[in-house]
Formats: sequence, structure tokens, C-alpha cells
Amino acid sequence: MWFAAALAAAAADAFGAGEAFDDVATGLAFGGVVSMVLLRLGRPLTMSFLDAAMGACAVGSLAVTTGAELPATLAAVAVAAALGLARWRVTIALGCGLVGVVALGEAPLLAALPFIAAVWVPEPEAEEGPSFSPVVLASILAFAGTALTLLVIGQFVSLPPVAATLATVTVLTGMARAGLTIVERLRASERDAVTDDLTGLGNRRYLLSRLGESISDKDHEVALLLIDLDGFKELNDTLGHSAGDEVLRQIGPRLHDALREGATLARLGGDEFAVVLDPGDEASASATGLRVRAALERSFGVGGIRVHIDASIGIALFPEHADDALGLLQRADVAMYEAKRTRTGHEVYLPARDHHSRRRLELLGELRDGLASDELVLHYQPKADIATGEVHGVEALVRWVHPRRGLLMPSDFLPLADHSGLGRSLTAYVLDRALQEIGDRRRHGFDLSVAVNLGPADLLDLGLPSDIDRALEKRRFPPSCLRLEVSEDVVMADPERTLEVLAGLRAIGVATALDDFGAGHVSLGHLKQLDLDEIKIDRSFVMRLADDARDAAIVHTTVDLGRRLGMRVVAEGVETLETWDTLAGLQCDEAQGFYLSRPMTATALTGWLRDRAAAPPAA
Repeated sequence: MWFAAALAAAAADAFGAGEAFDDVATGLAFGGVVSMVLLRLGRPLTMSFLDAAMGACAVGSLAVTTGAELPATLAAVAVAAALGLARWRVTIALGCGLVGVVALGEAPLLAALPFIAAVWVPEPEAEEGPSFSPVVLASILAFAGTALTLLVIGQFVSLPPVAATLATVTVLTGMARAGLTIVERLRASERDAVTDDLTGLGNRRYLLSRLGESISDKDHEVALLLIDLDGFKELNDTLGHSAGDEVLRQIGPRLHDALREGATLARLGGDEFAVVLDPGDEASASATGLRVRAALERSFGVGGIRVHIDASIGIALFPEHADDALGLLQRADVAMYEAKRTRTGHEVYLPARDHHSRRRLELLGELRDGLASDELVLHYQPKADIATGEVHGVEALVRWVHPRRGLLMPSDFLPLADHSGLGRSLTAYVLDRALQEIGDRRRHGFDLSVAVNLGPADLLDLGLPSDIDRALEKRRFPPSCLRLEVSEDVVMADPERTLEVLAGLRAIGVATALDDFGAGHVSLGHLKQLDLDEIKIDRSFVMRLADDARDAAIVHTTVDLGRRLGMRVVAEGVETLETWDTLAGLQCDEAQGFYLSRPMTATALTGWLRDRAAAPPAA
């Protein structure tokens, strides 16, 4: 429409309607070009308006000084202004429009072709680009240089008043633009200082600032939630950091949707996020924690596969737990680690648990050295066939002989290994030691298999089967005599990937078992797909088997289910003869527990097996 009107005005001028129509034509054509810029790029930035003003004034002052005709001057001014508005991002259609504007000043009838091309050439969708580029900088310097040169020349020769005025406006506009650029850069720097580059959320500095503002009012409670993603390091190590970054970018919007209006969400770094509830008490913080974990239950799409992420959340309250921002953050961290250790999902800070934080930091620094120094040892708990009482298998259980703290149980350091990325190294250590020690017993005539537990990081590693195969070959241990146990929580971290890893283990002849069955979230559908060799009934059902009819029903059902699915069923936590006899009546396959034997070293196991062979127990 603009271009058509411009052509009509040019035609009117050509047929003698008046020279003013030529100027009107240029103005209408300029309007058409501006409308093209607005349609493609949207409303220009303030900087772009200043660039357009600089270009128009600089070109206008130069044209007036050189004595150019008014139509040509207007055309040149229009082109310079349009380029400034478009941030010098010229497309074919815009270029045709600019050519038409120039043609109006010299050969109006020839402007029709470029105008028609500008209308009919398809405009690509504008991609977001920088507001400031080398081309923009060069044009600004050229405009400013032109204006300053004309003003200097004006000190020696007489310039047309219009040219001097336009040159002065150019310089003043350039100064305004420089000032605005500095202000914008300062604002951008401030935003960058408190913004996480990857997720666009606030960072640690932003969180501490907002938390400080919230607790400045001592008259109301404030809640801080520290969110740590479970298994995220293993995902990073297995799929690469790009996959981890993709998950982190998806987490921000999910958490936002789970939070109430006014809550502050920030990423502290790595896989840690934080939420400030102002106001917030223990009840609202716990409810928020449940919503956050529910939002993370849906799988994330990464690189064509689906991965599952859970979270452990620690909660600290102001002023009950601390009266400053850093203190709240430290208390929330203690609570978060307690939630991770107990696998409860979220925990509120308790002063009595604060010693765990300091002890955890010390152990974390010592665990890697402990692995390198062979401070970790294995104890073995026998598993017996319930029908015959014969022992043909043991489970390897790791212990840490700490030089200062004595013998540490797995619960004291396994969560540390999983959280710090040592899980795979610890599994490799335990596997190699178990194959070596039980292999020695096999060579001394004891027909034993050994079960080794896998951690969260192991089943995310598609290279696990080949690693296991190399370890078996190194120790010359038969694959059929190795059993790898996985817990329900580990399986559900990524069921699809777990299926692939378990299939690889079956391919090399290694048996697999589902540990602690009934205590996690594995569905019957998953149980069928996993194609396991063995399920182990969680001790919480077995220990009360003789006294609780409901536990007895669960155990009975599980034994029947396992047998129908072609799996061996092992009962953990057998501590009494009565429980053993009950399991025998249910036709459970194997049992392990204190009634049979407590875990023991490899050396003690040899003596125990010899004594048992010489005088078999009544069981």
C-alpha cells in the first residue's frame, strides 16, 4: 500500500501535478520500507531509533553541503534511516525496497520494478540477532566522523545552516547513544552477575540477595528449600555433559510450575537448586517439596531416550534454624543430605543431625584415599538352600576399615560414593576383590557363587557388561557363578536403560537379582520386562513373617509369583528357626540372615564352610 501510494505520487509529479508530489512519493516509500522493518523485526530498540536519527542527519548534512537536489537528498536520508532501524540486517525484499526509494529520486518510473519485487519476494522469519555488531559500530563511527568533519570544515568556510544544524544533531545523537549504550551494558552486566547462563534462573548471588531481603523482616517466617538431583552425576558421566545440560534446562520450567506465586527459584550450580518461600513455614515448605518431587517424576527426553530424575530436598526455616542467609543455606544442606541418606525425599533441619555434615565432608575427602590404600574389605554372608540346607552362594558386603574411625558399615559411606561420583570405582573394587577371594575358595574345593550389589551409576553405564566380562576373564571366574544384585530404586532411575544393560549382562552369562523386592516401586510390568533370574524379598517382610499375617501373605504371594515367572526366590533377614520353617513350607528357594550366619571375612568363611560340612546344622 505504501509503495503503491509512492508510485502514484511519483506519477502525479511526472505528469506535472507539482514538484511537491516527488517529495511526498519519497516520504511514502520511506513509510513502506519502515513498515517492512517493523513487520519483520518488531518494534525497534531505542538504540535503533538513535542509529536511524544519526544516519538521517549525517547523510542529510552531507547531501546539503554538496548541493544535492532535494529529492535525492530525501531518498538518501530515507535509506540511511531505514538501515539504522533494521540494524543493518538487509534482506532481499528490504534491499529491493531501498533501491526503489533511491530510484524515486532519479528515475521515478523505474522504481516500480524494485517495489513490486519488495512486495512479492518472501521474507524469511527474523532470527534473533545482536543489537550491536561490527557493522553497526562502523556505521555509527562513519556518521559521527562525517558530522565532525563537516563541523570542523565549517570553522573555515561557510556551511549551509541546515547542514550545520544536521551535523550538530548527529553529534548530539551520537553522544546520547554512547551514554545509553553504557547504561545498557551496566544493566546487562548486573543481570549477568545474578543470572545462571544455562537455565536463565537466578544464581547463588541472586538467591543470597533475595534471601537476605526476605529475612530482613524479623516478624515473619521464611523457608529455604535446597534441592539436589539424585543420580545426575551418573547421567552426566554416561550420556555426556550436553545431555545433563539439556535436562537442567528442562527442570527450571517444571519447578516454576510447581511453585506458588511469589516464590524465588535459583540454581546454585551443578545439580543444586534452591527455593525461597516468603512467607513460609514448615507445612508450606513440606507441601512445596512434595510438589517439586512430583514435578520431577515425569521422565525427561534427552538424545532420543527417556531418563528419570529424582531429588532430595532439605528445608531450613528462619528464624528457627538460623538468622542469616548463609546459615540457612548450611542448615538446608544438612537437611538435604539427611534426606538423601535416608531416602525420604525431603527432610526438615534438626540440630541433632548437624554433625553429619562435618563428618560427611571429612569422609568424602578420605574415601578416595581409602580405595587407593585398600582400606575397604569384603565380608560375605552365606545363602543356603532352604530345602537341603546346603550353601552354594554368598553375598559380598563391603566394609571400610577406617584408620581412625574403625570399621564403618556401608550406610556410612555408600551414599557418599554415589553422590560424589565414586560409585563406579567402588563397584569395580568390590567386584574384583569378590572374584579374587571367592575364586580362591572355589579353587580349594568350595562350589560357591558370589553376589555383588550394583549402584545407581552402574546401570546407567552401557559399558558395564564389557567391564564385567573383562573382570571375569582377568580372575578366570565362571560367569554363571556371578550374580549381580540391583535394588528397585536403582532400576526405576531409568527403566529403559536398565533393560539394555541387564540384557548385556545376560548375554555374557551373568545372573541378575532384584534386591529388596517389595520395598521400592517396581511394577509387575517392569518385573516381567526385566527378565531377572532371582528376586530377594525385603527383610522388612521376612523378619515379622511368623507373627504378622499380612507379612506372611506378602511373602507367600511373592514366592508364588517368583516361581511362576521362573525366578528363584531368596528371603533376606531370616533370624529364627521358626521363620526358616515357615519359608520352607512356602517353598521359598534360599535364605540368608543371622540364623544362618552373620557376614564374615573370606578367611572366616573358609573355616565356617569346613565346620558346616563336617557337622551340618539342623536346618
